[in-house]
Amino acid sequence: MSVLNIAIKEFEISIRTKRFYVILGIFLVIAVVFISQLNSIMNTLGFEFKTPFQQLFLTSFSTAYVYGVTLLSLLLASTAINSEIKQGTIKVLGAKPIYRDTIIFGKLLGGAITIAVTVGLFYVFMIGIALVFGAGVTGYDISRLLAIYPITILYGVALYALGILLSVIMRNPTNSLLAGIFVFIIFVFVIPIVASIVAFATAGTPPSLIVEYENNTPVFTQNREFQEWINRYYSTYSKIIILSLPTDFGEICSLIYGSKAGEDILGSLTFLGGSEESVSIVEDRSIIEGIILGLPDLIPIIVTLFTLVPTTCEVV
Repeated sequence: MSVLNIAIKEFEISIRTKRFYVILGIFLVIAVVFISQLNSIMNTLGFEFKTPFQQLFLTSFSTAYVYGVTLLSLLLASTAINSEIKQGTIKVLGAKPIYRDTIIFGKLLGGAITIAVTVGLFYVFMIGIALVFGAGVTGYDISRLLAIYPITILYGVALYALGILLSVIMRNPTNSLLAGIFVFIIFVFVIPIVASIVAFATAGTPPSLIVEYENNTPVFTQNREFQEWINRYYSTYSKIIILSLPTDFGEICSLIYGSKAGEDILGSLTFLGGSEESVSIVEDRSIIEGIILGLPDLIPIIVTLFTLVPTTCEVV
């Protein structure tokens, strides 16, 4: 049995699970809710965006998208091996002249196909919903979505590899599934909280802002000491948050869609104050430039993938 045969079998198993349809349903709900609220969100935020889809990927929609891909990868993979051991179907593969590495690579390829199909369906549905609600879909958006697509698959496969490792280590499918949820919580909640606490402790107490009043409206004036504090804070924060793969992936998506660097956005928001003017958190940037800027965030994802795969092959 070849890697491709195992991959096809893994894909067929994945799309038959309730988890797959639950997560796919979540993706669709995300698309409907956020796209239907585009106009109200744009009017509320006060930021300048180039296109509606840029707005989506630079607001809370991006977080929901990242969480969806993360859950899809971890939850489907966390029972990939131990469920077959429990059901006895793994013995069929073991009885044939096939290397264990082939099984792992086959399941990873099957996971990649599942992620690619799910995200592809999500893209199609999202664009369709956007057209229904009258949100413009430009060439700028399509090119960015196509650039993000392979990176999404790469990120999903890295987490799929982590899920398979959990499935190998833990013989009970329920335990490995719970472990996958626990890993998700660590990635999206624990690491960011720890990063914020450590960064704040390292940067020290922030200096006071200079506040002036224009027509009884408070306006924050740029303060060099406060900007230096922001730089210290973000320097420490970025070194810790890079351990959170979902954050890395979300940052890459934002940079490809033209988002400014995190510290620049933080500085802009800090000094917005009560001003009526809108703040731009984006800049003109090519896809290649966005990917280059996102390399520090892309490297941990690649390292994770190429570390977990051989580790899993040795553990099996």
